[in-house]
Amino acid sequence: GRAQPLAYAALTVLVSCFFLVIGPSGVPVNVICEEGGEDITEQCRKSAFRMLSVMQRIGGKGKQSVALKNEASMALTKIATLCKNESLQQGGVGGVGGGGIAGLAAKRKKGLLKEIWDACTRAINAIGGGSAQTGTLSQV
Repeated sequence: GRAQPLAYAALTVLVSCFFLVIGPSGVPVNVICEEGGEDITEQCRKSAFRMLSVMQRIGGKGKQSVALKNEASMALTKIATLCKNESLQQGGVGGVGGGGIAGLAAKRKKGLLKEIWDACTRAINAIGGGSAQTGTLSQV
């Protein structure tokens, strides 16, 4: 019906706005704020985790459900890959390398990337996405 195109659009926005969820690459703080001081990065983060949680519950065996599961699995795999790439760019927790950030900010960002990675992995496994992502983020 009409819900499927909306779900696909939401998945596209989630993937394309990944850097709004984690904050700008190589920057240790949430720097995207509205004029009133409202933290847009944190709002995007909360919404992203809500979407990742919902994706774990995609059910059904009909043609549309299978198509949505496949699309969600591809989006989740893309997000997990973005987490991996960003984690590598950070240069490791507490270190500076590859344009990374150091200290507490690096640990916080690395922790956020791991949370997103874990949520993606849970959702992929829950919807039967197979072994698209194995291992852990720290193994990269």
